[in-house]
Amino acid sequence: MTEISRKTPLKTSVRMDVDYCGRCTVCSSICPFDAITASAETSEVKLDIEKCQVCGVCSSACPASAIETIYYKDGPLLGYVEERMRKEGSDKLVLTCRGSGPSQKSIANALQKTGLGDFVPVILPCVGRVPPELLLKTLGIGVKNIIVMPCEDEHCRFKNGSMIGTRRLILVRATLNQLGFSPDTVTLLKHSIKAHIDSSRCIGCGNCSYTCPYDAINMGTPKVAELNLEACSGCGACAAVCPSLAIGLDGFEHDSISQTIRDYGALIRKVRMETNKPAILVLSCQWSEFSDFIQDSKGVPDNAELIELPCAGRVDDLHVLEAFHSGFDGVLIGACNKDECKLKKGNEKAAQRLESLKKLVAQVNLGERLHVCFVSPRNPEDLNDQIRLFTDKVKSILTKEAA
Repeated sequence: MTEISRKTPLKTSVRMDVDYCGRCTVCSSICPFDAITASAETSEVKLDIEKCQVCGVCSSACPASAIETIYYKDGPLLGYVEERMRKEGSDKLVLTCRGSGPSQKSIANALQKTGLGDFVPVILPCVGRVPPELLLKTLGIGVKNIIVMPCEDEHCRFKNGSMIGTRRLILVRATLNQLGFSPDTVTLLKHSIKAHIDSSRCIGCGNCSYTCPYDAINMGTPKVAELNLEACSGCGACAAVCPSLAIGLDGFEHDSISQTIRDYGALIRKVRMETNKPAILVLSCQWSEFSDFIQDSKGVPDNAELIELPCAGRVDDLHVLEAFHSGFDGVLIGACNKDECKLKKGNEKAAQRLESLKKLVAQVNLGERLHVCFVSPRNPEDLNDQIRLFTDKVKSILTKEAA
């Protein structure tokens, strides 16, 4: 699909202050993407922002606080936890990766055997970005139990992020044990979201098996889809192509996404009246942008509503059509940059599928109101710039149609 050209210069979300750097080279040794290099002669470190995936592991590991990422800073995060503790009346904190618990409901499902009860959820891009001192600070504000939920190591979206987070957690637990804290003060629970198949609804079309980038689905005998849970990485591509809606994904169920679209649809008239702009629905891969969870608005322009998905490959044609039916003037799909998909080219597959859908909706003059953009969280204004540019394009289309 054609890219909408950018009008504003890029800002970056990760910064390195060389004046603070102690040249210990911890950051270069721990970076999962080789985005930080250290000179063999001088130990001087350099950040290649184009390789950076904004996992935050380097920032949390830097002993000199020389690396800063704008997302999920300790101060605001602690303030958020305190506020939610008062609101929820709970002293239990759950820190989870987006890949292991994308919603409060999915976290509760994963924890149902623990008997945890009410809890304060904090959903991060990767728990590997959590420094040990942050865990200790949460205990200082009244948290009694911390459950850390990294992805399963083999399904970590940031290569070694889960492993790094696990190692840190083991050190924190050992320290707390020496200080006399209860063994259940900090608990580790590795978890990754998985697809699930309702075999009674499967029609044996084979779309899911053909689409799955992980070869996690096979067609059994009789011809019914069978899922290999160990291989499944929870991208949701299979659910997007299932014509009988037999495949679900915890936290990203078809019906819940549909309901959210309908709920947003009720606000469309208000959006148009208050902003004098077309109403835009954004279906975005949760790895292509890191919205500030502290802000209820998620930081998008006031004429747009954002729904996060596990991957752009989870974008369902039916949800796009439902958005138009609900009254949205345009639908923008936010996908990871072409070489940075966290889930095996889910972005490219989504673009290919939606190109076909675009031709279909073009028959009712909606083709130009559906667009795919490729963005990255390392450029914090990336998605919003694309929303504004797409808004201008849709507004121009509406003006011409009204003339």
